[in-house]
Amino acid sequence: MTDMDYSKTRIFERHTNLETTNKKNAELKEMYQTFYNEMYQAFNIKKKVKFETEKYNGIQLLTCFDSYLNADNKIMIYGQEANTDEGCVFDFSPQYQKDGYYKYEYKIAHVGEKGIPKSECRQTEYLKTRELIAGFDKSLNPEKREAEILSVLSNNLNKTSLKGKRTGCYPPGEPKRKTEKYKQYKFRDEIIYTSFDWNGFNGNIFLHELNLLRPTHLVFLSGPDYINHIIRDFGSDFYNKIKLMINGLSADTPAVTGSDYNLSKEDIHNLFGINGYDSGIKILYAYHPSARILNGEPRKNYNAIIEGFINQESL
Repeated sequence: MTDMDYSKTRIFERHTNLETTNKKNAELKEMYQTFYNEMYQAFNIKKKVKFETEKYNGIQLLTCFDSYLNADNKIMIYGQEANTDEGCVFDFSPQYQKDGYYKYEYKIAHVGEKGIPKSECRQTEYLKTRELIAGFDKSLNPEKREAEILSVLSNNLNKTSLKGKRTGCYPPGEPKRKTEKYKQYKFRDEIIYTSFDWNGFNGNIFLHELNLLRPTHLVFLSGPDYINHIIRDFGSDFYNKIKLMINGLSADTPAVTGSDYNLSKEDIHNLFGINGYDSGIKILYAYHPSARILNGEPRKNYNAIIEGFINQESL
C-alpha cells in the first residue's frame, strides 16, 4: 500500500470551476448538514434502542462536478453498500468537498502513475462497470480521465453499511416477532432514512439528492435481493413501477431495459414530490457486476445493454 497523501491533489478544485457547480455544492453541503442535525436529534430522542454506531461506516455524500453538469445525460449509479473510510455514521466528514474525500476517483484516473500501484485500485467487476458507464478512456490525458470519472454520480442503496459488508433491511410493516436485530435495524432506518425538511422540500436523503442533482439516468447495479432497500429509499409506488424489470433479471439477461421504465415528469412529481424536472428519468436495473462471474458473451451482453442505455437521450 502506498503512503501517498491524497489531501493535496487539487482534484476537487480543478473540477469545480463553474459558478453553477459551486452553487450546487453549497446547496448540497447545507442540505447534508441539515440531514446530520436531524439525524443526531432523532438519535438522542429515540435512543432507547441500542445502536452500535461504531460498526457502521460514515455516510456516503455526493458532490457535483463540472463534467456532470456539462453532460448531456446526467447519470447516477446505485450500488449496494457504501464503504467509505471516513469516520462513523454520525460524523460529518471534515474532508467532504476537499481533495481527500475523492481519493478513490483520483486513484482510478491515475493508477499506474504518480506512485499509485495497481494494488491501490484493483480492477474489480464493479470498477470496470463504473468505468464503462463513465466512458472512461485510459488513453486520455490525466485531467480528462478525472473529468470522465467525476461526470457520473456514484451512490449506494445503503448510505452507510456494516464496514462495507451486506447490510440488511426489513420489509415494510412489522413482523410478529420483533427480534433485537429487527429493533436495531428499524431504529437505524428511522433515524437515517426518514424524511426531513430542507429549503422547502420534504423527503429522505435519496429524494433530496434527486431534487438537487436532477439526474436523467439511474443505473441500479443492485440485483434482485435489494427490493426492501428500494422500497425504503424510494417508496413502494416506485418499486411497483420497476418490479417487472427486477423480476426479469436472469442468467441470460443480466440487465433489462424498456419503455416501461421511463419515468415522466408527472411520475417524478407523483412518486417523489419533486417539481420542475427538465426531463423524465430513464431507469436501468441490473445485477451487481460482482454478484456473478460475467465472462465471454454474458459480459459482452451486460456491457452492450448498459452502453445502449446510457447513450439514449433523456425524455
